[in-house]
This record gives sequence, structure tokens and C-alpha cells, in this order.
Amino acid sequence: MSQRPERLASLDVLRGFAILGILVINVRAFAEVSTAQLNPGVMGGFEGVEFWVWFVSHLLFEYSFMPLLAALFGAGLVIQGERLGAEGGKVDRVLRRRMGALALIGLGHLVFIWYGDILLLYAVVGLVAARFRHLPPTRLLGWALLFYLVPFGFALLMTGLLNWLPAGEYESFRQQFWSADSALVQQEIQAYRGGWLAQFEHRLMVLFESWPSMLLTESGWRVLALMLVGMALYRGGFFSGHWPESPYRRLALLGFGIGIPLCQWGVLYNMSHEWRMAESLYAGRQFNIWGGPLVALGWGSLVMLALQRGLFSGLLERLRALGKLALSAYLLCSVLGTAFFYTGERFEATPRLVQLQFILAVWLMLLVVAPLWLRRWRTGLAEWLWRRFAYGEERG
Repeated sequence: MSQRPERLASLDVLRGFAILGILVINVRAFAEVSTAQLNPGVMGGFEGVEFWVWFVSHLLFEYSFMPLLAALFGAGLVIQGERLGAEGGKVDRVLRRRMGALALIGLGHLVFIWYGDILLLYAVVGLVAARFRHLPPTRLLGWALLFYLVPFGFALLMTGLLNWLPAGEYESFRQQFWSADSALVQQEIQAYRGGWLAQFEHRLMVLFESWPSMLLTESGWRVLALMLVGMALYRGGFFSGHWPESPYRRLALLGFGIGIPLCQWGVLYNMSHEWRMAESLYAGRQFNIWGGPLVALGWGSLVMLALQRGLFSGLLERLRALGKLALSAYLLCSVLGTAFFYTGERFEATPRLVQLQFILAVWLMLLVVAPLWLRRWRTGLAEWLWRRFAYGEERG
């Protein structure tokens, strides 16, 4: 019982840290066409400062902070199960209601605000992940590796198919999905420089056409694996802060020492192939998909070391406050991002250096506002709404 507050404090700090990091990647999706998330030079402007802003975010943030947040979500499922069990509640039933409520919030976010929502994905996958929460760490890690290999196998299969396509079919596919002048890219630009209704129609298209395949072939499996890793880390005591410093130092060195070079290798691979679709669409992303979680481990270990040593205590307290408001902060970032980049024809017209300035401004605002909010209210608006949806009444 004595460890519970400390453990939860570390999770809140890490959640706040993850919210800041995820914004770095989400801003690119707010500001740029979907194809540019996979082929960053497709619309031009991929040199000088523009390249280096992308490069740093790619190495240190992309495929790193989503794994960190997914792992924290998995750890949270175990904690919720333990609490509900201690209270004598019907654990599985309550967890299903919580995931159902989160799915409703995520669906509303996806349809009405931003197509890049992760809440619906986390809710659906969380229902599956919750079934594994009683397993010991070694079995959780074994299942996680197995699930993570599923989209890897799919990527290998698709890479082979792309390379075996006849030249005419390959070129047609490339023009449709990988080219700046493709109809899909132009349609997206028109939608997000146009009115809300056109954007709404595009988001519906994503929901019904892209989201199911993403869930079943790629992101769903990876998120499930990462949630199980988070459960294993929680059960192993990683988040408790009671480990000696040396394991955290070793994990930080391991995560950064392997993850960052692997991600950098991926950049070199893609650049050497000139970001051709056959090499970069699936195979070229695997470097970050495997290296990113290691970078996330490095970040998480550094934060735990800072907590242990009492470093940056003022900043960590602000991150802790932000972590308590993680759901509200995530949604607020979407509102701010879409309001800024979807107006004034800024979509696909905002340099990455300006995107970076937007990120820094929002970071500052979140770190200032979160502690002030909690001085007056005990929870965020979205967190309150989640509890209302899940339980039908406010819970403390």
C-alpha cells in the first residue's frame, strides 16, 4: 500500500512527458498530407532546416512516444484491475465500460476533430489487452514479441508484392498513393483548406476505409504488444522507482544506444533508395518501428532516473499535473492544432520550422495551465466526461 502513491506519481509524470512528445509527431499530421508521414519529401522542401527539424523528430520522437503512451496505458489497465479487485468490484465488467466510454470519446474525436485519433484504437485494443493482465512479466513479453511480429510479417509480404508487381501496375499504384499530384493528395489538400464539411467527409472516409485495415494489419497488433510490455514493466517494478539507479542507467543506454542508430540507419536506407515506394512504404519503416520502442525505453528510464535523483523537480511536478490531465490535454492539442493548421490555408503550406514553434508554444501553455487547473478542479473535463460515460455518475 505504501508504494501506490509513488508508483502512480511516476506514471503521471511519464504520461505528461508522453503527451508533450506525441504532439511533435501529431503536428506533422495536422500540417501535412498523409502521404508526407510516410514519404517526408513528397511535397518538396526537404533540405536545410526543414530536413533537420524532421530528422531530429524522426530519430527521437516518431514511433517512440506512441509506444511510451501505449505501455503506460497497459500498466494502467493492471492498476485499474488491482484497484477494482481490492474494492470487490466486477473488474472485467467495469474495464469493458471504461473502454467503451473511451471508444465513444475517441470516435467523436476522430469524426468531428481529427482523423489521427488514437483513443478509439486504444479502447478497442485495450479490451483485448485486459485479458492478459494477470500474466507474469516473462509471458507478457513473450506474447508482446509474438504480436509485434505479426505486422512485421505483413510488411515483408507487402514489400515482396510491391517488388513483384508488373511495371505498369506498380506505377499506377505509386501515382495513386505515393505522388504529390495524386488525386488522394489533392483531395486531402482541398478538404483541409476548405470548410468543415469537406473535412468531416474526409474523416468519415478514413474511419470506414483506412481505420479497419490499420487496426487489423498494423497498428492494432503493435499497440497490443506495447500495452503488454507496459504491463510487464509495471509487474517487474520499473515504474515503482524502487529499482537501484544502475538498471535505469543501463536501460537508458541500451534504449538510446541501439534505438537511435537503428532509426538513423532507416533514414540512410530510405535516402539511398530515394524514398521509392517499393523500398520505403513498408520495409523502410521497420527501422523506426523496431528502434522507436527502444528509444521510448531510453526516455522512460531517463525520467525514472530524474525522479529518483530529485532532478528538475519543478518541471517534473508540472509534468505530473499534465499527466493527470492527459486525456484533456491530448484532445486540447487536437483542437489547437486543427484550428491553427486548417484555417488560413496553412495546411500543407506551413514550414516545419513554424511547426516547431507551434509545438514549443503549446508545450509552454500546457506546462503552465495544467498545475493552475488542478489548483481549482480535481480532474480535467475529458476525464470527468470519461467517468460519466463509464459509470453514469461522477467518481473521485
